[in-house]
Amino acid sequence: MKIGDKVKFYLFSEPVVGIITKIHKPTPAKGNTPAKGQTVDIRYRELNYPGALIFNTLPKKKKEIPPWYVLKSKK
Repeated sequence: MKIGDKVKFYLFSEPVVGIITKIHKPTPAKGNTPAKGQTVDIRYRELNYPGALIFNTLPKKKKEIPPWYVLKSKK
């Protein structure tokens, strides 16, 4: 993924296509704290959606699923 790429993401459980505006690199682990994953900012219909998490598979608990996220496809 690069800045300017179109990406399919889920906005309140609806699949939409937006453009990546910023990529946040993962932060390294400090002490007992695990490293945080990579997030991206996405623009869709002139609105910015910051900190979209990137998942390979969705969490099992429904309350752990954020309102907007990117689900990587297995290609």
